[in-house]
Amino acid sequence: MKKSLIAFIITITISLANSFAQDYRFSPTTDEIKTMNAALKADTNLNKLVNLFGEPSDVYKKYKINLYLADSIWKHDQQSIKKFGDIGTTKRFEMIPLIDWFTTDNNFIGEAGVSYLIKTDQANVLFDLGLNARNEDPSPLLKNMAQLGIKPEDIDIIVISHNHGDHVGGGKWAEKKTFSLTNYQPPLKQIPVYTPEKMTYPGLNPVYTPLPTKIAKGVVTIGVIHNPVFFTDIQEQALAFNVENKGVVIVSGCGHQSVDKILQRFDQLFDVPLYGVLGGLHYPIKEGRNITSIHRYVVVGKLPWEQLTSEEVREKCELLKARNVKLVGLSAHDSSDESILVFKQEFPDRYVDIKVGKTILIK
Repeated sequence: MKKSLIAFIITITISLANSFAQDYRFSPTTDEIKTMNAALKADTNLNKLVNLFGEPSDVYKKYKINLYLADSIWKHDQQSIKKFGDIGTTKRFEMIPLIDWFTTDNNFIGEAGVSYLIKTDQANVLFDLGLNARNEDPSPLLKNMAQLGIKPEDIDIIVISHNHGDHVGGGKWAEKKTFSLTNYQPPLKQIPVYTPEKMTYPGLNPVYTPLPTKIAKGVVTIGVIHNPVFFTDIQEQALAFNVENKGVVIVSGCGHQSVDKILQRFDQLFDVPLYGVLGGLHYPIKEGRNITSIHRYVVVGKLPWEQLTSEEVREKCELLKARNVKLVGLSAHDSSDESILVFKQEFPDRYVDIKVGKTILIK
């Protein structure tokens, strides 16, 4: 079934892209063009960015085609994917942020990336590898690991959420569709690696996981969810941990998939309660700190000239509150302080800060 579904996805993507390339149904309307041109005129940085990808109306058309393709894949996946059987549970859930923006003290290095080590009964799962913006060796990830007494050989499984530089160890690795813990690719022991698209690593055979996949007892990927932003298509997967007598904890890298679709995918896969959601959800309301205009241009589910509001973030909180989640933590690497404040206000007794050096433990 998995091979046939992958073949379907590849086939539909290629055929639809070719078929719709000249389809005027996807051409921006007069009003859409008018709105876009006004936005480009008002924002010089946005104008430069859009034009890097081509003539603005052509970029807009490609975006609308990608939306259609992503929606087709999403609907097919949701109809085809069945609930997991017995994936087992883990008594232990211990999430150690190795890379994120905030740290507990100056002994750790914070940066605009993500890397979490999640310890379970069966495995230590490394989720993403940070940014290493300065191409250092040892990288901030390795330095923080050393500070915490964690060695690369302690890692049992690596999972990549999506192929962006702040999650694979640097932009140079993202361009090559690979990843690294530091500024070069050191030999790693033979461990499973799960990726959201086809990626490589010297001496390893990463497993492309477009569909939900069990990777350890009580631990699964929820499968790749496509989400086109105006400039590209993002393929991202999150992790789900089935904690004994608690429920499932979702750990997200950036949340480009959207909370809405993550929750829909959760419903498609599980019959147990949703206990918590931790990690990146990409809610950059305002610029500041490490949040730049680029973050705002690629907000989940919005055009680059549309602004995310605190009211919309509260609406996303309501989706989680309706599930009666017991644990919520928002990564600061891609969400602004205003969004974090909203989450703290909405979940006063259930919110946890995600900081390098601070372990999140479920008892």
